[in-house]
Amino acid sequence: MPLIGLYQVFFVGFLGGVILELMHWYNLKRRPAFPKYARSARYWIITAAMAATGGLLALLYFGDRAEGIVVLHVGLSAPLILQKLTTTLATTPGAKGEEGGVLDFFRW
Repeated sequence: MPLIGLYQVFFVGFLGGVILELMHWYNLKRRPAFPKYARSARYWIITAAMAATGGLLALLYFGDRAEGIVVLHVGLSAPLILQKLTTTLATTPGAKGEEGGVLDFFRW
């Protein structure tokens, strides 16, 4: 399905990020305890920013014309790449490595 227009390309890329977040929540349902970070506004801001990153990256790659499935893949891959980068960071004591922190959001 061809996408024509900046809004369509952004939205489908954004949708890829949203699908990834749904997969994240599906994975969380297997945990015995509900994560503390899911109740914070900071978590939801980061979640929206990650999905928007998928849309913005799709715009940078394709502009205003692209195939829908490829844009969806880019929207999925942008947050995944960021997630993989953050999980390779060393977890040191302190704010960045604390349990339930922002980096814990990426470790799923």
